[in-house]
Amino acid sequence: MSAEHVLRVFLTVDTELWPTVPDWPTRPLPADKADFADEIAADIHGQTGAGAFGLPFQIARLNRHGLRASYFVEALFAARAGPAPLAHIAALVQSGGHEVQLHLHTEWLGELDDPELPPAHCQYLSELPLEQQTVLIRKGLANLAAAGVPRVQAFRAGSYGGNLDTLRALARNGIAIDSSYNAAFVNGDWGGRRLAQPQAIDGVWEFPIASFGDFPGHARHAQLCACSFGEMRDALQGAWRAGWYAFVIVLHSFELVKKRGAGRPPTPHRLNIRRFEQLCAFLGQHRERFRTSLFSELALEAMPAIPPQQAVRAAWFNSLRRVAEQGWSRFR
Repeated sequence: MSAEHVLRVFLTVDTELWPTVPDWPTRPLPADKADFADEIAADIHGQTGAGAFGLPFQIARLNRHGLRASYFVEALFAARAGPAPLAHIAALVQSGGHEVQLHLHTEWLGELDDPELPPAHCQYLSELPLEQQTVLIRKGLANLAAAGVPRVQAFRAGSYGGNLDTLRALARNGIAIDSSYNAAFVNGDWGGRRLAQPQAIDGVWEFPIASFGDFPGHARHAQLCACSFGEMRDALQGAWRAGWYAFVIVLHSFELVKKRGAGRPPTPHRLNIRRFEQLCAFLGQHRERFRTSLFSELALEAMPAIPPQQAVRAAWFNSLRRVAEQGWSRFR
C-alpha cells in the first residue's frame, strides 16, 4: 500500500442505559419507576468509588489525542424516562465535539404506547416487519430531535439486529448510512451477503463493523472489550496495508466499568481502560496512516467503488494474550 493511503477509522460508541429493575424487559417497568438517576450514573457517567469512567472520561481522552467518535445514542428509552436524560446525553457528546447518531434497542418496546407497534419487547429489530421498523426509526428520530439533535446521518440496530428491511426503513426515513452488520453476530437476514467493507444496498450505505481472523476458521469483531490491544493494532495495520477504505470499531458508554450488582458497587474496568488508552494513543501517534472519521462528513455521492478486500489477521500470540487477560480480569 502506498504511503499516501489513509485508513478511515470510525470509533463508534453504543450509548445506552439499562434499567436495574429485576426481570426487565420481560416485564414492563413498574408504574412508579420515574427516576433513572442510578442508570444514568452507572451507564452514562460510569461512576465508581474510584472515579467516573463514562462519557466525560471517554471524550476527554479522545480530545486529548485529537480523535473523533460517533456516539450511537439509544433514543427509545426517552419514551419512559422522559426527554431530559436523552437531552443530557446528546449535550455531553455534542459539547465535546463529537457526533450523535441513532441507536435503537427494541427491548424498550414494552414501554411505548403506540398502536402501530407491538406492545411487548423483542430482542432484535430484524424480528419486526418493514412497516413497524419504519415507524420505530421515525420515533427514535423524533426523540433525538426533541433532545437537540436535528439531523441524523447514521444508524445502528441494538445487538446488531438489523436486516435488509432495516435498510429500506432507513431509506424511508432519510438516513443514508447503517452500521448494524457484524460478521461475528449476524442477527438478521442479509440475503446471504458477507460484508467486510462499505457497500451500497437498496439506497443505503452499509458500513460493517470490522472483523479479523484470530484463530483458524474464526472471525472476531473489533470491539474494545473483545480484543486485546495487540489484536486491534494488528488488525488496523493489516487493514491499512491491504488498502481497506474503512475500519469500524465498537465501544460502549459503560465499557470501562465493571457493574458488580447484587449490592456490590461498580468498579473501574482496568483492563478495558488500559486498552482504550492504548488505542487512543496509537491512533493519535499514527495520523499518517489512520484518521478517525465521522459519518456526518462523508460525501456519499462521491464514494469510490470499493472492491472486495483482503481479510486481515491478528498475530496468534496477541489472541492468546487476550484470552489470558480476560480470564485474569474476571477475578479482579
